[in-house]
Amino acid sequence: MPSPDEQFLRLSLEEGEDDGIVSGISESLLQDVKKSAIELLAVRAFTVSELRKKLCGKNYSIDTVDSVIADFKSRGMLNDSYYAESFSRSRWQSSTWGPRRIKQALRQKGVPEAEVDQATRSVFQDVHNGEEQMTHGFSKASMDHLFAQASKQWQRGGSLPLEKRRARIVRWLQYRGFNWAVTNSIVRKLEAQHPP
Repeated sequence: MPSPDEQFLRLSLEEGEDDGIVSGISESLLQDVKKSAIELLAVRAFTVSELRKKLCGKNYSIDTVDSVIADFKSRGMLNDSYYAESFSRSRWQSSTWGPRRIKQALRQKGVPEAEVDQATRSVFQDVHNGEEQMTHGFSKASMDHLFAQASKQWQRGGSLPLEKRRARIVRWLQYRGFNWAVTNSIVRKLEAQHPP
């Protein structure tokens, strides 16, 4: 049984001419671009924009690159929505990045705005078991996770005066992309649970 790539090429050839040209692109060139794309995707996930830049950087024509990208998207090998949600969840869980920082990183990677918003909403407003309580646009589970991480930072500054501890936590939260409402809420909760 022929591989999916061979099936794609055979169908493309049947639709076009029989001289080894697929929609104006030679079969061997198309195979080279596909091979390069698969090698890149085997190392890590890419957004459509990132993969396009990488392949064009290898001096493949934009038409050939777009043809391969369209094929990979149709087969589910490239999916910016899935990438955005996976990236958002990973940065939230491992690095405690906030929505602003995640959105900025995804935009730099070329993810469309609608998919960026959907991904961050699904991560930070993740509602479990009918829970609908939201604080500053975050689910209770997200706020609890953030508070746990901030508590660790608060404990690390145990020998510092209260004002310096507070300033340190504010910087930590702001750097990670949390707005002032979330930052203020976390700082107040930390001060209440860890009095001087």
